[in-house]
Amino acid sequence: MGGHAVRYYGVDRNTVDYDFFAGARSTQEIRDVIACMPALQDAAEGPSWRPDEFVRFRIGVLPDGRDEWLEFWLHNHLLPKFETASGRVERGMYGGKQLAFLALEDLLRSKETERADDWHDISLLEEIQDERLVAAASSRHENIVAFLSRMRSRRGFDRARAQNLFADNAVVRSALSTLAHPVTYAYLLPLAIDQPPPTALIRSVEAGIESSLRTVEFASLRHMGLVEVVRRAYQRAAINEDRAEKQRVLQRQQSKNPE
Repeated sequence: MGGHAVRYYGVDRNTVDYDFFAGARSTQEIRDVIACMPALQDAAEGPSWRPDEFVRFRIGVLPDGRDEWLEFWLHNHLLPKFETASGRVERGMYGGKQLAFLALEDLLRSKETERADDWHDISLLEEIQDERLVAAASSRHENIVAFLSRMRSRRGFDRARAQNLFADNAVVRSALSTLAHPVTYAYLLPLAIDQPPPTALIRSVEAGIESSLRTVEFASLRHMGLVEVVRRAYQRAAINEDRAEKQRVLQRQQSKNPE
């Protein structure tokens, strides 16, 4: 996961840390494994403000003086259960080795933090995901539905228009009934204004914006503006949730270790 996974999927991202989602039973199990690895005999454990969920080891110093870290997550509110994530990983060559990476959709979710850099990664990864999906969207009904129900970038939307993928209203309605992301909902709703919000929608769209999306001209400048309003509202809500989760963790740690 992390920066190296972002690079694997095609984003030119500088990173010095190696981040892993681990299926270990505890952080102590990771410490025991690290201690048995000759190549990491000089690794030094660093501080962690989530000691039951996250452990990190300093493994060297880069030529520019920055520390190099090996980091492991066991649990995170932005990650699925390990068994779920491991069942849908993508495997590919990276650095001369075949490695397993978080599925692109899971990686996107893991980036929904309060850090601006992560949201920049998301914008690029959304375009990559849409490019992959539209490339597989041939003329088969289920492939087009799969793309439209996950489409999140303006580039993906423009590709879909160029390929006339919005022409079949039944396909659009199928996508609307199964989509989960509010940005996707905002893109498609003007084509099926009588359709209720899908049950899978992970965050509702503000009532006034949804009402506007049901009256706006599809693909107009106003429509695209409303999509961006929904996108920014989603980002703000995700940032607030991440910040609140971190605060809860800090409070738990303080209650365990009072001054």
